[in-house]
Amino acid sequence: MSLPCGQQIGPNDGEFWKQLSMKIHSQRIPFLGGLALTHRCNLSCIHCYAREDHPDLAEFELNTAQWKKIITEAKDAGCLFLLLTGGEPMLRGDFSEIYRFAKQNGFLVTVFTNGTLVTDKIAGLFREFPPKLVEISLYGASAEAHDRITGVPGSFDRARRGIETLIGLGVNVGLKSVLMKWNADEFPALNRLAHSYGAKFRVDPAIFPTLAGDRSPLDLRVSPELAVANEFSDPGRAGEWRKFLDQFRGIRSPENLYVCGAGINSFYIDPQGFVFPCLMVRKVKFSLLSGSFQEGWDQAFSTFRNQVPDADLPCGNCEQKLVCGYCPGFFEMENSDERVHSDYLCAMGKIRYERINSETMGV
Repeated sequence: MSLPCGQQIGPNDGEFWKQLSMKIHSQRIPFLGGLALTHRCNLSCIHCYAREDHPDLAEFELNTAQWKKIITEAKDAGCLFLLLTGGEPMLRGDFSEIYRFAKQNGFLVTVFTNGTLVTDKIAGLFREFPPKLVEISLYGASAEAHDRITGVPGSFDRARRGIETLIGLGVNVGLKSVLMKWNADEFPALNRLAHSYGAKFRVDPAIFPTLAGDRSPLDLRVSPELAVANEFSDPGRAGEWRKFLDQFRGIRSPENLYVCGAGINSFYIDPQGFVFPCLMVRKVKFSLLSGSFQEGWDQAFSTFRNQVPDADLPCGNCEQKLVCGYCPGFFEMENSDERVHSDYLCAMGKIRYERINSETMGV
């Protein structure tokens, strides 16, 4: 099991984690939570799914007391891992207060940020209350490449300063990027940059329409062939996939439509206080302004996990389902329908499956 940012949770004792995971799953404990504190951002990235053309977004955001109430209720329901994200969460004047409150309540906190707003105050906060991880987005290894995507001159240099400030304080920093047509040539240099910092680096080719329905970001997607080629440029990646397939090949796929942890052990809350099974599932939600977190968890998601796929959904018995990134939430974001599979994911799965098998046979 991993957080949205990909880091593993729990101790290294495999048997301990296996037992804990089974308990969390069987009892539907909302162990992992993502809180989008705001959809506002000081950058204007061309691919951003959270981009909204509304001049007064702050007026609709939960206030400090409301976020604290939700965090307390999530803790009481069994949540341990929190992701604070946005937008850019540090745009909120109360970010430090919310972060400190989560840490003082025992949460293991990850922060997603663009790194440009890491002030001395924020750095001091993270030194006093160390986060599990601060993950910073870089879209190029140079100011020219990165700033072209963010739309803000100087954002690369400010992000670098933020990274170096946090690393200098011993904060656990990870770097990530989104693979797109505008930066497809940047990743060898980005890997080297991450290595120079001693930071883990991950890349995601997933680009979606915006939450407001603008589909233009999809034009930025690279081809499935290039996406998989970039993934396998990491020498260890093929081995990781082979190990995964050997472990799960032949295991009967669950009959439910959703086979992940959404609504079972994970959730997502947007800036207006709606709780969702995950970021990408938009049709199932509950307003935490009209009821408690536990009520939302019990009521809104009670039948969500009982859904089964339509008979004509081609993913059911597909051998490539283990490696394609099968996700009805992804389908919904892309097609506005969780029951219409993604041609893009399907194509990547086919190429990835063939690549894994060919490298296994030494081809």
